[in-house]
Amino acid sequence: MLPNKEEGAVLLDFYGDLLTNHQQEVLIEYYNEDLSMNEIAENSKVSKAAISDLIKRSTNQLLEYEKKLGLIKNDKDLSSVIMQMDNSGIDEIQRYAQMIKEIIRR
Repeated sequence: MLPNKEEGAVLLDFYGDLLTNHQQEVLIEYYNEDLSMNEIAENSKVSKAAISDLIKRSTNQLLEYEKKLGLIKNDKDLSSVIMQMDNSGIDEIQRYAQMIKEIIRR
């Protein structure tokens, strides 16, 4: 099952450069430009089935990259800690700094 458009766009932002140019172009049209598979197929002059297969395979590649590398999860975790730091007193800063170190070491 494909992620929703927002999740797909985030995956593409983080890992898109690891795909071929053609895969990137199709996923950009699908996730970022919100074109339908039919529209992408017409523009590319290929079948909808070919585009559907390409989107599924390419998105699964992106999901595998996230599963192995965890860059999106780490980014979310770091953002959360930074937001907590913004609302903290000086005494808690060291605890948050340690949390950041642990996230970076993953």
